[in-house]
Amino acid sequence: MTRNKIKIVHLITSFWANHGPSSALLTQIRSHDPGEFAFSIWSLYAPPPAQDPRDLLLRNGIEHRVLPMSASFLDVRVLTPLVRLLRRERPDILHCHLLRANLYGRFAGRLAGVAKIVNTIHGVDEYMVRGDFTSRSLRLAERLSAPLVSRYVAVSENARQAVVERLKIPPGRVSTILNALDLDPFRQPEAGRRALRAELGLSPDAVVIGSVGRLAPLKNLAFLIEQMKELAVSFPQAELVIIGEGPERPALENLIAALNLGDKVRLPGFRADIPRMLPALDLFAFPSLSEGLSIALLEAMAAGLPCVVMDVGGNGEAVAHGHTGYVVPYGDSSAFASALSHLLKDASLRKKLGTAGKNRAFTLFNPQRLATQYEELYFSLLNRRP
Repeated sequence: MTRNKIKIVHLITSFWANHGPSSALLTQIRSHDPGEFAFSIWSLYAPPPAQDPRDLLLRNGIEHRVLPMSASFLDVRVLTPLVRLLRRERPDILHCHLLRANLYGRFAGRLAGVAKIVNTIHGVDEYMVRGDFTSRSLRLAERLSAPLVSRYVAVSENARQAVVERLKIPPGRVSTILNALDLDPFRQPEAGRRALRAELGLSPDAVVIGSVGRLAPLKNLAFLIEQMKELAVSFPQAELVIIGEGPERPALENLIAALNLGDKVRLPGFRADIPRMLPALDLFAFPSLSEGLSIALLEAMAAGLPCVVMDVGGNGEAVAHGHTGYVVPYGDSSAFASALSHLLKDASLRKKLGTAGKNRAFTLFNPQRLATQYEELYFSLLNRRP
């Protein structure tokens, strides 16, 4: 006798193509047995046009709905259509991602009679640590409404500690399930390195430092550009490419011009083919000031790149210091520059650490491990045997 599929709605603040939490969610869904589970993705906000996920989700057979939430955090009007949809669809589990979806989803889910609600915490958000009125109010709202949530999941142990210590959620209610990565693109033959560099505007014989991410202040990319001013003196063959788009582009372009680094730093914009482009790089730099467990970082490891990261979020759980790259104390600019220098001057060290990082990525961050852990969680919540 065929049993009914487990119906799960994933509610996320916004779902974008090539966006960390969105990519992590898509990897999870694709890793589950379609004969056992039925998934759909609902967003509170539409994505930016350049990162519209409709074609991506259509290819994967995943339904996507966008709800009409305004820019205001306090737009409680969204509860009405959300409750109505949940009552009509009657999911077994409502699985929410990111702050707004986590908060609104738990109330809507209970009003609609959804039996089990899961909240995934994708990183240590600013509201968890800041002392301003809005942040303190959000933490209070989290604590007071926590009983509505059946289970919390954190994507790194660092994020789990923040949920327990900053949001005061009992430790027994919070699980850690590390992000995973679609590894198939990293099993494909690499495109020609010279051609990839030409696409990015890089010199064919340069030693290339790369970074991938949204051009936004939290990514700390101005810091990385400033580091290049000093590194270029000792390593004239070094170049930097930062792949991504965002509101900080004008400021970063002005900084590049002010430091006279126009021939050393490239900002090629958004790319939808990051795994294909990573072989153009020699090492990966990730100075972000806040992270969960970054998909961009995991992709760099899977591509065999040695990584230099700030010790924030799950970076230190991904990168094994001295074995697959270097984990630098938060804000230590001299240590960050020193780590980059070590890698710039030693090709054999880059190869050694990069190979170890690739092995680590394929072992720790494979999607089947992620699917197994989430299935155990879902089955336990529903008192159902696998």
